[in-house]
Amino acid sequence: MTAVSTTLLPHLRRLAEPLVLMALRIANTGAKFMLALYTARYLGLSELGIYGLLVGATTLVPAFLGLGTTDWVMRHLVTMPREEAIASIATRLALPTALHVVVQPLVWIGNAALGAPILWPLLFVGGAILLLEHIASDANDLLVGRRRILLANVLFFLRAGLWPPVIIVWGLIDPSARTLMCLLAGWLAALVLVWLTLGAILFSQNRWRSVRLRLPWMISAVRASVPFYIKDLTGAGSLYLDRFVLSAFLGLELTGVYTLFWSVANVLHNLSLFSVIQPKLPLLIERAQDTDPTGFRMLERRLQFDTTIWIGALAIAATLAMLVLLPLLERPLLQANLAVFFVVLLATAVRAAADAYGFMLLALHRDRAIAVISVASAAVSLSLNLLLVPIYGLGGAAAAYLLTGGTLLAVRYKLTRDA
Repeated sequence: MTAVSTTLLPHLRRLAEPLVLMALRIANTGAKFMLALYTARYLGLSELGIYGLLVGATTLVPAFLGLGTTDWVMRHLVTMPREEAIASIATRLALPTALHVVVQPLVWIGNAALGAPILWPLLFVGGAILLLEHIASDANDLLVGRRRILLANVLFFLRAGLWPPVIIVWGLIDPSARTLMCLLAGWLAALVLVWLTLGAILFSQNRWRSVRLRLPWMISAVRASVPFYIKDLTGAGSLYLDRFVLSAFLGLELTGVYTLFWSVANVLHNLSLFSVIQPKLPLLIERAQDTDPTGFRMLERRLQFDTTIWIGALAIAATLAMLVLLPLLERPLLQANLAVFFVVLLATAVRAAADAYGFMLLALHRDRAIAVISVASAAVSLSLNLLLVPIYGLGGAAAAYLLTGGTLLAVRYKLTRDA
């Protein structure tokens, strides 16, 4: 009996972990989905627009201040000894922290010089969120590089899935809590909890003894990461600049409409890409290093199949959810633009497929191609948004999103064939 249990236990663990990862991802995306609905219904579309801009900033700022080093460091962490990996992670996280300490006061000075167009409480709370979210997101990617997939996803749940239900219930019970600042306070508290948890893990097994700064190594990482820096800047810009263009041309309410549609559709992206592809990234990197490409191509085909199935199922679920929930929000502006949602949903499905091939290019060390593609993608996205949004409004932004994603998918797919 003991021998049978010993034999079955590894197989049960292999089956259980993907289910746990999927459950955590569903919880995260579901929580953010419900938060978007709650904000639209009880706070207002303008507040949802501001929240959407801050969410965009949590991607744009790390792309700017991360100097492109995350992918380079993650790829090297896969084969590092434990003590060296801990020191490397600590050094990598110290880099954006130091840059935030320098850059954020400059933003405060600029805000004061312009007559405080951003309210000071929002600026300070938003700045703290940007800092903690930035280094938490980086830590998540680095843990994936060390194959700590479950820990990375649990920590992601703490900062993405745990706090929205608390804020929603609080707001439903106490109408005075239905404010943007209460929402942001919940987000900030969750990020503090993440770092308390990471600190406890670091000290629990004396891992802190391995913490040190590897400055020469970090300098070499920055130098080698120029293609990734270009990719990060342009990739984040092509994904999130549309809502800033929308806010400039159409105002915060329509930006809120687009944010809600994007949030619902992004459930598809998160569950399909980060539950199916990202956990296999270390294995993709290893298989890509083999002289015989057969193993890599077999893994690629398996991931293609899994991703396609998930995208199709989740697209149907998102459509049904939107058709049921939209009338309950009592926002006529959402109903009037429902057709835009379906374009955004299709564009998100295409983006998920394109990002899957982005992971494959990373595994194949196509660093220069990654950078060139990202620059072209950002240029196409910005050009299309500036051209189409003033003429077609939300429909123009959705069309730009779809055209950019389709182009990105075609180019990345072609490059993986040539590898």
